[in-house]
Amino acid sequence: MRMMRAIKDHEGEFATPLVIKNGELVEGEERETEWEGWLFCRNNGGVEGWVPKAYLERESGSNRFLSLRDYNARELTVRTGSELIVLSEESDWAWARTPAGDEGWVPLNKLEDVGRQPNSIPDLME
Repeated sequence: MRMMRAIKDHEGEFATPLVIKNGELVEGEERETEWEGWLFCRNNGGVEGWVPKAYLERESGSNRFLSLRDYNARELTVRTGSELIVLSEESDWAWARTPAGDEGWVPLNKLEDVGRQPNSIPDLME
């Protein structure tokens, strides 16, 4: 984990994020995007969003993919100067947490290292 600061604003793209569970099947398709390593997917409920290809396994001869882990496509809306705790990184995006405990994806090209470790990490289980 590391601390990062937003150097550009970022607006979340989807009002209802795609959420899938480990073992769930989704439909996927390649779409033009500036981001390598992502697949545009739709779950059985019709909710759409981007999923890292590394989190999916294609069913032979189809456009259906098995989720290899739980996943949430929620994007964080952040403003320039906001500090975030980066919990993981995937395909040029960071899964990050705000000091208030909100979590979601932010593109790494909108963040910079703060150069220090967080003093504490909010415990969301309380």
